[in-house]
This record gives sequence, C-alpha cells and structure tokens, in this order.
Amino acid sequence: MRKSSNGDNSLIEEDVSTGGPDDQHLFGGVWTRIKLEALEKYLVAFNTALSKQRFTRIYIDAFAGTGRCDIKVKGEKTSIDGSARRALAADPGFHKYCFIELLPKKLAALRSLEAEHPGKAIEVIQSDANAALKALCAQYRWRSERAVLFLDPFGMHVEWATLEAIAATGAIDVWYLFPYAGLYRQAAKNADALDADKQASLTRVLGTGEWRKTFYSQKRQTDLFGSDEGDERNADHREMLSFVSKRLKGLFPAVTDPKVLYQGGDSKKPTGAPLFALYFAASNPNPAAYRLATNIAKDILNSL
Repeated sequence: MRKSSNGDNSLIEEDVSTGGPDDQHLFGGVWTRIKLEALEKYLVAFNTALSKQRFTRIYIDAFAGTGRCDIKVKGEKTSIDGSARRALAADPGFHKYCFIELLPKKLAALRSLEAEHPGKAIEVIQSDANAALKALCAQYRWRSERAVLFLDPFGMHVEWATLEAIAATGAIDVWYLFPYAGLYRQAAKNADALDADKQASLTRVLGTGEWRKTFYSQKRQTDLFGSDEGDERNADHREMLSFVSKRLKGLFPAVTDPKVLYQGGDSKKPTGAPLFALYFAASNPNPAAYRLATNIAKDILNSL
C-alpha cells in the first residue's frame, strides 16, 4: 500500500499490488457511499416522475470509472457498485446510458457492462469529459429528451465552460461532486505560492478571475523598504464554498445548498477535513419542473 493523491489533494489509500491507479484500486470512504446513495435515489425518483411522459430519458456519467468502487470505512475494505452499475439497475430505467471514460483499462470494464445488459442502449465514450459533455450537449435539440448527469471528477477537472453548455440545454439535472478540498488547497494562504497553473486552474473551474479579489486582500507593508509580501487569503474555506454556490446559482435556474462530505465519521457525525461538496442543479427553466426536481433532491440530501 502507499498513499496517493486523487487529484483534489486529499490522500487516499492505493493498492498497487495489481497495477496501480489505472486499475482503479483506489479506496474511497464514507463520502463515496453517501454520494452514490444520493444519486441512486434520485435516478429512481426522476424516472418515476417522467415515466408517463414522452421524453427520452438519458443517463450521463462523465467520469464513469469501472462501475465498481473500493471503499474503506472504519478500517474495513469492501467493494460496492459504482454509479454506472447503479444507474443500470435503476427501476424504472433510462432509455439510453452514456458512460464517459478516458483510461483504456477502465473502458474495458465499462464495455463489459454492455454484455451484462444486452437489452439496454449503452454508449461508452472514450474521451476527456469536458470535450465529450460539450459534444453531447450539442448533439441533441433537447426538446424531447431529458437527462441526469453525474459529475464526479478527479480534482479540479470540470471546466466552467462545460457547466455553461450543460445549463444551456435546459433539460439536464446535474449531481456535481465539487472538489472542495481541491479548491482551498489550490488557493494557497499566501498568494506568492499561487503559480500560473494554479491560478489558471481556479479560473477555469470557477469561470472567472474574480476569485482573486474575493479570496485575497493585500498585505500591509511589512519591511523597512516599503515592500510587501504579496496578497494573503482572508477568506476561509466556508466563504470560498459560498463563492462557488453563488456562481452556480447564477448559472442554473435552481441549485441546492451543498451537502459537505467529510473524510471520516458519517453524515450525521462527520470527522476530519471537508473533502467534497455535493450539489444538485436543475437546468430546466420551467419553475414547476425545477421546483419538483430540487424538492426531491433536498429530501434525499436531508435523509442521508
């Protein structure tokens, strides 16, 4: 075993005995189970609500992985169904499933799902998630289609431009596991530690450079020569997450408050550092539609 970063700078345990991270032997935790339970419950509710309407229902998994997840809770390791398998098991089901994955070894596992579910319309797409999602959003006119999208990225990977394309469809409900720890660790306490790559990453994910003014303030002059040590972050991680929430609520017609997922404990008594923020966003501008969707999502989040 060794410790590895999963992209959001949170440490997780990696089993390297069978080939390393490409084989998906990365152990999640209690947060993994919470996010998957929320998604699973919503998929059933979504399909039930639309089952008597004529929409083509599509499930999109932007970082589909292998369909299985290894988790470690209270020292015990187990393997559970991931998002792709849970979507395929949802009853009522979807008319079409789009699984996006970039790594070849994970693709092989996803394609095996086609053989396991011969009666289902499954499309496995090998691509960067941002490029694939933009293409899917442009592929349909979104008049007779409705979709649920699961965004569970490895770190700061989802571009704001991708979220804009999703919101513009007016037809996709989104579960977005935002990399909370990645945000506050990328945004170093002292701005001198913000290299060009980190700044570009923050701007790409948040869709604006305004984070710099919001998160940082100029230090007072501190030495005999009148120079300063650069800007210092005065926003704590809660204020930073509020900035994210405000950005998302300005883009989508309706967004739930995030459920913060922590490193340990459970959803009622969490322990450790906050790792992720689970958002639900509805892109349908119809008030009746987005109220129903967000009410369902809120009930699910409150039940976990």
